[in-house]
Amino acid sequence: MAFELFSRRLGISQRLGVSHRVMAAALMAAMAVPATAQTATPAKPAPAADEPAEETIVITGSRIAVSGYTAPTPVTVVSEELILRDAKPTIGDAIRELPAVGSSASPNNTSGAGNIVAGITGLDTVNLRNLGVTRTLVLFDGQRVVQSNVTGQVDIGTMPTALVQRIDVVTAGASAAWGSDAVSGVVNLVLNKKFDGLKASIEAGDTYAFDRFNYRVQGAWGTSFDDDRGRVIVAGNFFNAPSNVFSNQRVWNQYRQLVNNPAFTATNTEPRLIHANNVNLAGATTGGLIVAGCRAALSATNTCPTGQSTTASPLQNQQFGANATLSPFGGTLFSGQVAANAENLQAELNNLAIRYRTGSVFSYVSYEVADWLKLSLQGNYGATFSRNNSVPFIRIGAQAPFIRIDNPFVPDAVRTQMTAAGLQAIQVGTTNINNMTSSTLSYDNFATNALGVPVATTDRSLWRGVFTVEGDLGGGWSYNAYYSRGDVTVFQRTESNAIIANFNRAIDAVRNPAGQIVCRVNADAITTNDDPACAPLNILGTGAASQAAIRYVNVAPGQNFQRQKLRQTVTAATVQGKLPGLAAGDVALAFGGEYRTESGTITNDPGAQARIYSVANFPSFAGSYNVKEGFIEVDVPVLKDNGLKSLNVSGAVRYTDYSTSGSVTTWKLGVLSDIVDGLRVRATLSRDIRAPNLNELFSTGLSTLSSAVDPRNNVNVSIFSFASGNASLQPEKARTFSAGMVLQPSFLNRFSLSVDYYRIALSDAIVQVGANETLQRCNAGETAFCSQLVFAGARGANGLPLLSQINVFPNNIAKLTTSGIDYQLDWTVPALGGDLNFRVLGNYILKLEQQQLGSTFNLAGAIGPDNLGGTGFPRARFTASTTWNKDDLSFTAQTRFIGAAKLNNAWGPRDVDDNKVPAIAYVDLRGSWKMTNHVQFFATVDNLLNKAPPNVAAGPTQGQTSYYFTPINGIIYDALGRQYRIGARVNF
Repeated sequence: MAFELFSRRLGISQRLGVSHRVMAAALMAAMAVPATAQTATPAKPAPAADEPAEETIVITGSRIAVSGYTAPTPVTVVSEELILRDAKPTIGDAIRELPAVGSSASPNNTSGAGNIVAGITGLDTVNLRNLGVTRTLVLFDGQRVVQSNVTGQVDIGTMPTALVQRIDVVTAGASAAWGSDAVSGVVNLVLNKKFDGLKASIEAGDTYAFDRFNYRVQGAWGTSFDDDRGRVIVAGNFFNAPSNVFSNQRVWNQYRQLVNNPAFTATNTEPRLIHANNVNLAGATTGGLIVAGCRAALSATNTCPTGQSTTASPLQNQQFGANATLSPFGGTLFSGQVAANAENLQAELNNLAIRYRTGSVFSYVSYEVADWLKLSLQGNYGATFSRNNSVPFIRIGAQAPFIRIDNPFVPDAVRTQMTAAGLQAIQVGTTNINNMTSSTLSYDNFATNALGVPVATTDRSLWRGVFTVEGDLGGGWSYNAYYSRGDVTVFQRTESNAIIANFNRAIDAVRNPAGQIVCRVNADAITTNDDPACAPLNILGTGAASQAAIRYVNVAPGQNFQRQKLRQTVTAATVQGKLPGLAAGDVALAFGGEYRTESGTITNDPGAQARIYSVANFPSFAGSYNVKEGFIEVDVPVLKDNGLKSLNVSGAVRYTDYSTSGSVTTWKLGVLSDIVDGLRVRATLSRDIRAPNLNELFSTGLSTLSSAVDPRNNVNVSIFSFASGNASLQPEKARTFSAGMVLQPSFLNRFSLSVDYYRIALSDAIVQVGANETLQRCNAGETAFCSQLVFAGARGANGLPLLSQINVFPNNIAKLTTSGIDYQLDWTVPALGGDLNFRVLGNYILKLEQQQLGSTFNLAGAIGPDNLGGTGFPRARFTASTTWNKDDLSFTAQTRFIGAAKLNNAWGPRDVDDNKVPAIAYVDLRGSWKMTNHVQFFATVDNLLNKAPPNVAAGPTQGQTSYYFTPINGIIYDALGRQYRIGARVNF
């Protein structure tokens, strides 16, 4: 049954299923037969004058590709017309606006913007159902793509997009059809391999503050040869956003976080946590904050002997400013860990959007030797560049350095007070952003003038080639076989990264016999641990660090790096066709097999291996696995015009064998029925899987420097979080159910309504409980987590070793469950001499829950950082648009609605003063004008009303790292404000 398009201009709705929630024809993707090889459908009468012609559409719901086949799997289609209309900076931005998509990282939001160690910055990803990026399978024209990081994520930014004619988004389990990772669904970028002619576009955009200028150039050319038996296509695109945006560039940012309420007691009505502005660390400032003193001489390792540390001094909570002058700490202390109305420079340098560019080149050559043999060769290259900074080298708590009384950088007035107080040293908390101010933040400044503000540059490249053999076997049968190889290289280098040992030597300054200020290790010619390169570092006061000291403490350019190399090979074949004989119609059948290999390595510098840096202590890594698969899929027409208009039953089964974990079977059952004209119902039940990725299996350990409160000493200490892999992991297993209806009543012309219920229950889910949560759950009495805490090195006041490391690793310990409702309404009516289309596309989350080790975490609508078990998503989300088209003009007004949420579902009035995150609605405008048959101009405005993102605060129990970051959720809400785009397209 063909699909009649109601609106060719927008590609919005289709007769038997809406384009954004369509009960669609099965895909000919990956190894299915192209449309030119399908059996032709019977000729149909020409449409009436007021109806557009029918058009067959095949999309990604199945591996069966028979014209007229429809599948029970809901599929959302983003058409080329819609992609062009919205003119998003990247194609990933267009996908992420779908309500079924949850928290997904991109270069244009805050996700990963402060990350260095994992090498994920700059990834352009999709996360369906908020179950995680790695549980969404991304395909390029129906074929798997090599992952872009050892963590299993696929970067859409490295894919060529100039020829994408639509994006199919399967919003239900599809492992039986497509294999591992298709737990929450599939995103398939479908190419136009029949493109003929020349097209190009150029566009540019910026924010209302003119601080995120970006531009994109795209082009494609295609032609046939030898009487249309052969075809050549080349295409390319380039996108560049050369400017980043820091959090201090938005006036709405008040750094509003949660602090412990000093008025709270166990017996009164005050909440435990309250909101306060300009919340940041109480233990460190840019110029240095005196947090304690030592009454005895320091040890050889510059630590204060047990019992000699004191806070009873007039110097306590005094901070150094310009010229090392002292003044009282400017904030209001809360629990000695955080403060309100305090300096927040370290939070100001967080990225709302990073510096980013991407480009790709695509080529395709095909030749039809005969009906039964068509050969094609496809090649593409994609590259992305990103630059970002991470958390500065903040030294607080027990790791705040001691400055001895004989240090020549100590002002005479301070030295006098130290002597009067009987102090041999003062302990100084410092952010080490010594030479930066709010007005001088930039990557280049961090890299050359700052101390310990690490800046990462990540270059990611993809090379991919595909050789395909396909043909028509006659009798409605066809085959497709291909071999592909993809290689990704990720080279990441870190600048201005502090070498911890160099820092410790540089701050311990003295005068040598000649009166010069030198490092103590160089003060005496007979000292055994001389370091001739050491340059003394002054951390007392703002702007006090010398260039020589900065060069000594920071890693040399090019010295700190990691290089990831990933490779994927796929050999696959599919045969599909139909078996006649049933009264209700032909049985559609597809079967095939696949052999896939995945491998990855990480090489790094010796310093990273030895964990000498404040961040970017990259791991060494090597791992590989292979997968052997076979599948069969069938669609059986049971009834036709016999009580029901039609009834089809479909099924699929796939056997998969992993070299790492053995065999597993996935399956899917589906029912599709046209009850009467205008009413279709559908349902599916499936078993789906996600296999562990390379990093989860083979990581040798990634060290990240952070801080935590030692549970045995109640002291804030710097620690390493050590994340390693687990070779014993097994595949995750999901049970997915979906059921829905499509309503197209005859009395409403060009009207469609679809509603679908879904439920995904994922067992044996692979979860790596983070360092913060591990510590919290150990402190809460869950002893299973306490064995992951490592105590070593310096001792606290009670004589016990301080917390030094928290080990984290993945395990099959969790169960994830989500359920909800998807809906779409489309209605097109004549108006003002043209067509007026109304569309509503939405999702409502009924349940989003994680269970692990006896604990249950409700994440539906809980989006604050304090949620254990992960971060949720607002329950309600929809997009409503009205589009008017007439001849060469098109105008659209759109509203994007995100419903109200909570910081934490487990909190009540006694926990927090305000647990609500308000709903928000964004208004967008689009318009285009076709000046000639070959030239079109377009313009868009996103977030027309310049709505600020709602505050999403973190509490002090989340750990000190909460106050390094901006209290918003940029992965859900728009953090940049109003944005404009304008451009032109040509087509010949």
